Amino acid sequence: MQKYFSDLKDRLNIIWEMIVQNAKVSGEKMEENANFKLNELKLSIGDYVYLQRTLTGQGRKFQPLYDGPFVVNSIPSPHLIKLRDPSGKRKLKSPVHINRLKLAHIRAPDPQNYLVQVPQQNPVSTSSDSDSESSQHEINTEQDIQLQNDNPTPLRRTSRVVQKPIRYRDENFLSEISSCDGAQEKIKRILAKKPHGSSFLCLVQLIGEPAQNAKWKPLSELPPKAQELIIARPPPLV
Repeated sequence: MQKYFSDLKDRLNIIWEMIVQNAKVSGEKMEENANFKLNELKLSIGDYVYLQRTLTGQGRKFQPLYDGPFVVNSIPSPHLIKLRDPSGKRKLKSPVHINRLKLAHIRAPDPQNYLVQVPQQNPVSTSSDSDSESSQHEINTEQDIQLQNDNPTPLRRTSRVVQKPIRYRDENFLSEISSCDGAQEKIKRILAKKPHGSSFLCLVQLIGEPAQNAKWKPLSELPPKAQELIIARPPPLV
């Protein structure tokens, strides 16, 4: 019986040592992960930073992630930073954690341009120099005008092609009025038909014309599509 208790005690001690060792390894791993995500931002008083916002309400996807910029007012601890609004419109009483901050690079409002060289002008200029320059300028102007007159700029002609409306592009519904001018007309509907010898005359209304101006035309002079329409839907016989 005593041997059983001693063996059980040894096994429990081994299990306890394994638990302590695993807890130590797990703690080291957690510390390593936390240090890996640690914000290594080093701030000093007077730096400009952006503050991460807490998104609320609708449309969080389109809300800005950061607010600011703000100025570092004081650093009470390595992790807490007190900020102030440079415009003085908002007051930030409580400090914020350093993980919510991002360094802002603010440029000077009117930086002086040191690289541009200002051209220096001659303080004294004689009247003879000014007269010669003005005469030379007039000569150059006259030469430019003469060149423009000799080589006028060609006018740009439009390349637009005027096309007929779509209703006049269908050859099956077009019929020539006269062969001399090549004018064409399009049939809107066939109002009636009457016998004429061995064939028929059709009362045809043209597009753009009222029904009172309908014309009688032989069936043979109608376009193919109009003849098919007469066979499919015969007009009234008068």
